[in-house]
Amino acid sequence: MDYGILEKADRVAVFPCDFPWSDLGSWNALYAVLPKDGQANAVTGKHEGVETQGCLIRSTGRLIATIGLSELIVVDTGDALLICPRNRDQDLKRLVEKLRSSGEESVL
Repeated sequence: MDYGILEKADRVAVFPCDFPWSDLGSWNALYAVLPKDGQANAVTGKHEGVETQGCLIRSTGRLIATIGLSELIVVDTGDALLICPRNRDQDLKRLVEKLRSSGEESVL
């Protein structure tokens, strides 16, 4: 919102309001608002895990099976697989830059 719209807008109007808000601009922010299972995993899609805790796991198709993972982001979109520590999700900007420079825009 801030980069894509507000910084480019010539005229912006705002008004005060009171409602819950979370900026879902990162995987860790998404983890914070998603429901968790008994091991504090936020899972969307198919997942079976053994001793997996505190992870954000998202699959748009195939099953993700995990063993002994902790505090990771695992996202399978079908054409790309992302695995990184949850506390490094802000480094995704660097990865996006690298993918663009190597001609892999199709997976972004």
